Amino acid sequence: MTEDVEQLREALASARQQLAAQEQRLRQQDLALNGIAALQAHEEPETLIAKAFELIAEALAFDRAMFLELREDRFVCIASTEAAAVGCEWPAGVFFRRVADGRPAVVPDEARAPEWSGMGTRADGGGLRPLKGAIYAPISAGAGPGLLVLSSAGHGAYSPADLRLVSRLGIFVSQTLAAAQRRRLAQAAHVAETERSQAVEASEAKSRFLANMSHEIRTPLNGVTTVAVLLAESGLQGRQKEMAQLIVDSSRALERLLNDILDLAKVESGRLTLEEAPFELPSALASTFDLFAIRAEAQGLAFDLRVAPAAHGWFTGDVARVRQVAANLLSNAVKFTQHGEVGVSLSVDEGFVTLEVRDTGVGFDAETAARLFERFEQADGSVTRRFGGSGLGLALSRTLAGMMGGDIACRSAPGEGSTFTFRFPARAAQAPMLQESSTVLGSPGAAALNVLVAEDNPNNRAIVCMVLEAIQARTVVVENGAQAVEAFAAAPFDIVLMDLQMPVMDGLSATRRIREMERAVGAGATPIIALSANAMTHHVEAALAAGSTAHVAKPIDPHRLIDTMLTLTSVAAHAWPATASAS
Repeated sequence: MTEDVEQLREALASARQQLAAQEQRLRQQDLALNGIAALQAHEEPETLIAKAFELIAEALAFDRAMFLELREDRFVCIASTEAAAVGCEWPAGVFFRRVADGRPAVVPDEARAPEWSGMGTRADGGGLRPLKGAIYAPISAGAGPGLLVLSSAGHGAYSPADLRLVSRLGIFVSQTLAAAQRRRLAQAAHVAETERSQAVEASEAKSRFLANMSHEIRTPLNGVTTVAVLLAESGLQGRQKEMAQLIVDSSRALERLLNDILDLAKVESGRLTLEEAPFELPSALASTFDLFAIRAEAQGLAFDLRVAPAAHGWFTGDVARVRQVAANLLSNAVKFTQHGEVGVSLSVDEGFVTLEVRDTGVGFDAETAARLFERFEQADGSVTRRFGGSGLGLALSRTLAGMMGGDIACRSAPGEGSTFTFRFPARAAQAPMLQESSTVLGSPGAAALNVLVAEDNPNNRAIVCMVLEAIQARTVVVENGAQAVEAFAAAPFDIVLMDLQMPVMDGLSATRRIREMERAVGAGATPIIALSANAMTHHVEAALAAGSTAHVAKPIDPHRLIDTMLTLTSVAAHAWPATASAS
């Protein structure tokens, strides 16, 4: 009897110890679960995983813990309590995929899992040997499905109850990692949006700066160019005429450089657009061909122009940009050719226009050809110093060609000249209907024009008046938009030359006010030419939207201004001195 009681007491004590151990284990598991649930999603993934390993160790003994992430057809260890395990890979076999799909498992011996095949492998040739008992539970590793693996050196070390615990732990870890991933994505999106906003602000600031600099450079350049043109055509002879023409050529070269820089800025900001309008191909390029034929002749070069019969016709495209590309190619051909000839051929075949420019100049090798269309590039440093140039022309030309759906190709050899081929698609178009002028020859000409000039800059006012003196126009000059509106209301004018940037009232506001006055009394629209150093595309569009009839950029080309005025007022042509250098 006594012996039975003693055995009963021992059994009861053992049961109490087991119960206490189980309660202690449950408390540890709850502690671990609560700890994992309290992990902060704002922490980095590496920190979260390390803390998760520490908390799991409080609830369950293990010799190695790993987080595996599925990458294409491999599971890769991204974190582990054993440094050598990080970076090891296992094939994404049936067992690993089944666990990752949500079916946790207890294995008595890891080596029996087909994915191990002896060991996990690393790219550096190292490896990881399997242990014995292990638990495999699914987790979300952030980038996709993954595995939480707890391994022990003891065979059959884990029970189904342990599996349920680890599965719960895996859920908590996955939720925490997912929250951290969402936080990182939100932060990345916020950073990207901030950077985008800053980039937009920087682009807009650059555009404003370029617009202001364009205006500030064109204003004094207007004085140099326009006065030089007037001076060159004022009857000068010999050396004096040559010097005046040199000023004209130099100022126009500076204007082309300014335009190239502005075009480059528009390309970078995505604001460079192409226009679609009908043009007659040979006629549209005739002035460009004539200009460079004269330059070639001045250098003692032959200029050979060949236009195929199929090129004679009307096509749709941006004729101004076609001329720009043609001018860049011809400018380089003339500049880099000291002896021989420059040849041009223009043809149309299967809906593509081909402009080929050949020269017998210095040429270049294949290495140079590979970088020739990059910005600020020329054949080499010595060529840059010898021939000058910004290195923007070909880069912009290829960009424009690409925007047209075409390209520019080149072939050359040192000392054997070069050939550049500009090819772009052009749809055939109908010739536009020409409107007959209501003014017949012999009617009152330019001397009858009453012109209102609104310009705040004294030098520009004087320059415009000099140009208008050449056609004997009667001129009223005001200094701001408000005065222009008052003058327009007080007397009739045949045409208005309106600057855009003026004090008191700007040119756009003055133009809108004049149009309102005309509509109020049912009068016809008086031609208004926006005459401004604001020459970027959006400036031109704003001027036309405000009611301007045309836009002429500064520096003023006197010939273009007079031609535009005569066209808009339907005044017959008169004795305005023609010059081949007008462009």
